[in-house]
Amino acid sequence: MTALAGSDPDGTAPARTVAARLKADPLVRNSFFLMATTALAAGSGFVFWIVVARLYSPAEVGWASSLLSVVILLTYFSGLGLGSSLIRSLPTSSARTEHVSSALVAVAVTGTVLGAGFAIVAPFVAPGLSFLSGTFAHVVMFALLAMAAAQNLLTDSVFVALRAAKYNMFVNGILMSVVKLALPIVFVSTGAIGIFLSSTLASAVAAIVSVILISRRLHIAVRPRLHPRTLRATLRYSLGNYASNCLNLVPLLVIPLLVLHLLGPVASAAYFVAFQIANFVNAVPYAVGEALFAEGSHEQEDLKHLAKRAALLILAIVTPAVIVTIALAKPVLALFGSAYAADASNCLIVLALSAFAVAFNTWSGFLLKVTRQLTAMNAANLAYAVVTVTLAAFGAQHGLVWIAAAWGVGNLTAGLVGFVALALHRLRRDPGDQPRRRRTETGDEAIPVPVLPRRGRFR
Repeated sequence: MTALAGSDPDGTAPARTVAARLKADPLVRNSFFLMATTALAAGSGFVFWIVVARLYSPAEVGWASSLLSVVILLTYFSGLGLGSSLIRSLPTSSARTEHVSSALVAVAVTGTVLGAGFAIVAPFVAPGLSFLSGTFAHVVMFALLAMAAAQNLLTDSVFVALRAAKYNMFVNGILMSVVKLALPIVFVSTGAIGIFLSSTLASAVAAIVSVILISRRLHIAVRPRLHPRTLRATLRYSLGNYASNCLNLVPLLVIPLLVLHLLGPVASAAYFVAFQIANFVNAVPYAVGEALFAEGSHEQEDLKHLAKRAALLILAIVTPAVIVTIALAKPVLALFGSAYAADASNCLIVLALSAFAVAFNTWSGFLLKVTRQLTAMNAANLAYAVVTVTLAAFGAQHGLVWIAAAWGVGNLTAGLVGFVALALHRLRRDPGDQPRRRRTETGDEAIPVPVLPRRGRFR
């Protein structure tokens, strides 16, 4: 029988339609680019350390890795919560230039001061890092590179906020990876500082390119100018997110030290490898959560519907990822050595299962950000930090599996705290004809019209 005109005999039209709808969905599109960025950065990082291990001595690698860990911490502490503030404010703001310029200047000042401060005190804390404060030029170099890393992290938030996460993939996933992999060969004669320069100069290049893209592609005229009024308008929200971020870092800093102190370096290495593998799965809910945060800030879709779509997207990707991670736990760990396969396999399996708790916590946490529930967000992160560290401290004597379980229970606790806060927030909202409020630079201005369903509220 001849197919009717316009029909699709092979049945591919529905598939193409679904693919087109997914491609047009900013939540899915942003999530995809953020996950791709994470995968590319993780892959290049893996290759980077293999190259470095072959070109530099173990001692040089040890000092450089410690120094880069410090830079990562300085990057987060320098951010002042302004990245979250940009994602929340930019989509509906008519003063994007002021917001972006002020945030970049504030982070530049904070990052430079913290970087210089560390470079000055580092030799007293770790004598092996005495080269940092050997000259004024060394202090300035470290401060500027630490600041550039913080700037690069901040510009990521601009792209996410304005549904342009494809630039995150281009800058951090591709460009930064290429530069980072090429530089170790150039600096091989400089020792540990060469490894440090390879990574941080790649971040500096990414930061510069990001600012250019923001100016030319997003049409935001970035200027080196601080706008105090703009910063004051978002100060409470920024500081609330800053406190939340600091609480979120506590288990990441404390638990590795607990493992090292209570179980020894071999167990510490096994836990580190297992945790890094599990983080590939945990990157999924974070990417979708950031996209959810951006879409909720655009206030173009009912937040309840948006939250459901994000939850389904997370489950659709995390579930098979967890199954694959559990199935391949021992073979993957065996690539690092037989000791890892023996010591870390059960730990990795528990960490993989904990990804569901991490996803729940991430999902509720980003919804708290969207709805500006700063107190609840900090309460959830405080519960996460206290429960995770306490259970890990008491369970460490029983082995790595208990520490992995502490990670899952801590995330589940925080997720429940956030979910309860969201439910109470919904009950407090009167769905009747309440006046909306328009946020301005000087305060909130009432608009005497009913609340529209498309507004970004969790109802």
